[in-house]
Amino acid sequence: MSATIDQIRQSVPHAGEIGDLVERYFRNQLLEVLPEKVGVSNGFVVDSQGSVSRQMDIILYDRLSTPRIFASNGSQLFPVESTYACGEIKTDMDSTKLVDCFEKCLSYKRLVRAAYYPQPRKFIQKSYNLFGREFDHWQSIFFCIAANSVSSNSLMATSIEIVRERSLQVHERIDTLVALDATDNRNMLLNGMLESDGGEPLDESVNFLPYPGSSICTYRANEPWSLFVLLLLNYMVQVPTEPINMTLYSGNDPF
Repeated sequence: MSATIDQIRQSVPHAGEIGDLVERYFRNQLLEVLPEKVGVSNGFVVDSQGSVSRQMDIILYDRLSTPRIFASNGSQLFPVESTYACGEIKTDMDSTKLVDCFEKCLSYKRLVRAAYYPQPRKFIQKSYNLFGREFDHWQSIFFCIAANSVSSNSLMATSIEIVRERSLQVHERIDTLVALDATDNRNMLLNGMLESDGGEPLDESVNFLPYPGSSICTYRANEPWSLFVLLLLNYMVQVPTEPINMTLYSGNDPF
């Protein structure tokens, strides 16, 4: 994967085009491994309250049931209830870019998931264990992917600072970050239980999502993309199809 991205860098002269090709490459890689029902696209996410996210590089959504909505400029809009996760892709990640990733993350995670049909009591209500809690509906997940990155220790410090300064809840922050190459070979920000001396995370504890008692931690993976995909798949094999009440997206305007 790193060799392919290096080839893109060397053969394409314009930085914007490099970024577009790298984004497309990562989306295609995810499409190869995710379950058939999980679609991979980009665009904007909206909610029934009229809020719109910033543009997302990756949107993982219900490929079988998502209504196709297009804005006037051709960008695709996804009802938030039909999405499972969003992600940001960076060719080169640093602390400044991570701040922007947090803004995109919040613009997605703060969308309201409310346009559902009420379920009759006679039907068993499925719940989802995410962020260490039980939810009646799926919750928004956000991740970052980078081809190259500065030290993950630096990114971890920036992440912790943002979480503290903005008093972000556990479910509001960036959940996982992976880089194919990092300056100190610590190529992932994950969630896990730290060893008793406060050092490395215990391998069996690392998770894509934060959970009670877990900490943001750096992780040195020999195969970062493989670990990222495996941890993501733990959740993407559980994703539901929840019918969306699209009339709630019509607002108060008469037809």
